[in-house]
Amino acid sequence: MLQARGLLRSSGVVWLRQYVNGCLEAWHKFWFEPADPLMLGIIRLLSGWMLFYNLAVWTLDLEAFFGDNGLQPLQAVKALYVNRPIFSFWLWTGDQYLWPMHIACLVISGLFCLGFATRVTSILSFLITISYSQRVPIANFGFDQILGMLCLYLSIGPSGAAVSVDSLIRRWWLRRKGQVDTPRKFASARVAMRLIQLHLCTIYFWAGFAKLKGPSWWTGEAMWRVIANEEYQTMDLTWMAWVPWLPFLIAHVTIAWEIFFIVLIWNPRLRPLMLLMGVAMHFGIGAFLGMWTFGLIMAFAYLAFSDPDLWRHRLALFVRWMRGQSHVSPVPAFDAANVSSGAGIEDSLESAVPTMISEAAELPQSSAITTATTSAVLNYSATVSEVCVVAVVASERSTLRRYFRDHQVPCRIVPDLNSGLDVVSRYRISAVVINTTQLVPASVVDFAADVADLTSLPILVLSLASQQSQFEGLGAVPRVEVLDLPASLRDIRVKLQSMYDSAESPSPRVC
Repeated sequence: MLQARGLLRSSGVVWLRQYVNGCLEAWHKFWFEPADPLMLGIIRLLSGWMLFYNLAVWTLDLEAFFGDNGLQPLQAVKALYVNRPIFSFWLWTGDQYLWPMHIACLVISGLFCLGFATRVTSILSFLITISYSQRVPIANFGFDQILGMLCLYLSIGPSGAAVSVDSLIRRWWLRRKGQVDTPRKFASARVAMRLIQLHLCTIYFWAGFAKLKGPSWWTGEAMWRVIANEEYQTMDLTWMAWVPWLPFLIAHVTIAWEIFFIVLIWNPRLRPLMLLMGVAMHFGIGAFLGMWTFGLIMAFAYLAFSDPDLWRHRLALFVRWMRGQSHVSPVPAFDAANVSSGAGIEDSLESAVPTMISEAAELPQSSAITTATTSAVLNYSATVSEVCVVAVVASERSTLRRYFRDHQVPCRIVPDLNSGLDVVSRYRISAVVINTTQLVPASVVDFAADVADLTSLPILVLSLASQQSQFEGLGAVPRVEVLDLPASLRDIRVKLQSMYDSAESPSPRVC
């Protein structure tokens, strides 16, 4: 009996420990798992544009609002904020510095929008936003508050790591050093995105409950009162008086949506519907009530719930459309005279091992895309296409890099699928080789489908025979061939050459 109790107690302790560890792991993953900063970059671009627009509007009558003796005199505002921790540099700036300070703020907001020196300009933009809104409290509305919230969280995360001048400068600098920039992930990006998401949930939750304090929201008359107010009208909606159930329905649906947003937004299946309803509501506020700035800034904040991988794919399609390239030729323009016949391949590079490549010593792992060619070894024109190789394992990347370099075939070796998609969308690629070791099968299928949507490239997938059933989705992707692992480099090159030979254009030699 005592032994049974001891077993129950020990099993209970083990279960509790596992439960606590699981909760801690989930908490850490929710807040600190590194995330792609792409969406932060897009939100920064849009929020910076809204900030610049807001400051430009103040320019139309700056002295009337921010002058010492304007509509809200400086001394009156200071008296309003007595014993309150309010920050606004306008409270300590006289009329003599009014225009220089305003012009400086315009410049900073423009740089923040473009993503230049973002670590500094993001903090300054947050201070600028709250300074303007606190100086003129009679004009401090929802737009100013949401803009301040976004600027604060954008200053916490790496909002300049994507879609920015900073990222272009970094890319240019790495190219000067012979490296290629790859999409990076940051824990701070995850923190910033979560803060925006939770802040939106809190706003809607309390906005919904605040509406319940008003009897007109219970009866549904609140929406009609807004529609009938001529001060807000940009379009005549008084025709709803003949359809009274419609404004009542809108009022009740609005309250239900706001209260349950905090719960339903985390359901992946319901998230698109919740966001679509929010966009419709805020765009309706902009179109019918004239509050476009508020409607737009709220819609921009929804991007925090978006999938960065999906947006990278969309941006790649947009860039390709802008360049006027419907597809990339599947056949590289190699000069056969410049390619080795392969007779001198080292034995260590030809022997197979259980995963893919050789028992050759592992070379140092590279965290960036590596171009395995140099002008001293290979003489080819700028129009030559390259082979993109995706391999997670460092030793396999090193071996493939060495193999292609020895045979004077230009290639780009990447450590993950996101980097591979970025390379395919930005460079002239002739073929894609994917080693599925340590990759999620569903992600590989999605990656191959994305590549097929972008280009007409041949795709060679290397996978274990025991995993073939997990890659059934590849059968629906055009121009995909699967090679069983283990496979030698000779097997890979023969398979790749056969894929080139099956193309309509003259093929290169890869051996």
